[in-house]
Amino acid sequence: MKTYKILIPVFNDWESLLSLLKNIHALKIYNLVHIKILIVDDCSTETLNKKIEFDSFKDIEIIKNAKNIGHGKSIAYGINYISKKNDFDYLIVMDGDGEDRPEEIKELVLKSIKFPSLTITANRIKRSEGLFFKLSYHLHKILTLILTGYSIKFGNFMCIPRQDVNSIVSNKNLSVSFSGTIAKFIKNKTFIPSIRGVRYHGPTKMSFLKLIRHSLLIISTFRKEATIRLSILFLVYAILIFYFLQNIFFLLLLPVAIINILIIFTLFFLYEKNSS
Repeated sequence: MKTYKILIPVFNDWESLLSLLKNIHALKIYNLVHIKILIVDDCSTETLNKKIEFDSFKDIEIIKNAKNIGHGKSIAYGINYISKKNDFDYLIVMDGDGEDRPEEIKELVLKSIKFPSLTITANRIKRSEGLFFKLSYHLHKILTLILTGYSIKFGNFMCIPRQDVNSIVSNKNLSVSFSGTIAKFIKNKTFIPSIRGVRYHGPTKMSFLKLIRHSLLIISTFRKEATIRLSILFLVYAILIFYFLQNIFFLLLLPVAIINILIIFTLFFLYEKNSS
């Protein structure tokens, strides 16, 4: 029987984590696979006051970061820890708040049994947020496609075979963007359709500003490709402006040039800041 280790980063939201584990337990997939749980506590300021214990997965481990390093770096830290321990066949990464729906774990497992050597991503086909956020998310996907050449329809929720985990564990991009690293460096992938769930407790923590940062971090893993694409787009824009609007060529060219430079600088800055 194959071992699936589920990696869940947590910061203070213990109530949601307990709800998630209860729902994973209710799946009753222990007759198919052996489940282990690794919780990465991102230096929470609130204490878990209840013992975590479920019959379907007795192997539950909590490791705590020495300081608060953020969601993405906690995933990278957990992957590094899991790779060294080497007690798994597949890794499932998911958020602990309910927005990654636990019932889709079974779909990931069944798909991995059918395609044992492939990474399986949970591609979003439906979201639960309001209209403004949904529009913002679609713009994020369009911007990512334009600047990277990749249509990235998945977040952190996915199932990865051990060989793919070992291939990315030392990759500096992993601390910058987990999904960006998977999109860029794992070529053999398939997917399951995924519906974004609703948080178990409290409102979503993904704000518009956090979405912008999330988008830029993904693109920063493709910073060189993005620089080339921005340069080409700027060159085409400059030629068109020069051809049609010579009288105000510099007036229209300068703001766009500044925006391009700022975007490129931001991508490289974010990469260096988060990869260290």
